[in-house]
Amino acid sequence: MARFSTGLRNALASNYGLGAVMNGGVLYVYGNTAPRSPDEPPGAVEIGRITTQGLAFIPGTDTGAGIKLELVTPGALVNAGSLRLRGIGEGQAHWWRWCWAKPDPMILSTYYPRVDGEIPGELRLLTVSITPTTDVMVEQFLVGLPMGV
Repeated sequence: MARFSTGLRNALASNYGLGAVMNGGVLYVYGNTAPRSPDEPPGAVEIGRITTQGLAFIPGTDTGAGIKLELVTPGALVNAGSLRLRGIGEGQAHWWRWCWAKPDPMILSTYYPRVDGEIPGELRLLTVSITPTTDVMVEQFLVGLPMGV
């Protein structure tokens, strides 16, 4: 297995990779089971959306709602602003999908940049019971590139 230096991991996480592509994106929250790959459609109904300060996110338009990221060495990104989860549906939050700021039709595709994760995990919520009236701060969103062994 290849091992990456801290400098390369920081570059991949921030200026030249994950952070550059995903900065200004949005987190969608789902119940049920995640698909096998982020290349696949969610296969579940969205129950919540996480944006900066809970503002309305419009793909392809900078409304200030997109998630702002900052580097935490070695090779990790953390939210730089205050994130809020706004409920859209009802259910238990089991997984999330992070999408870039541009439109994503959520179809089977190897083109669209996406990251899927489980709850709890990189995304820590104050509650996992979501209703259409849920409006809560997100404890933390932290995504890192593994170092390898």
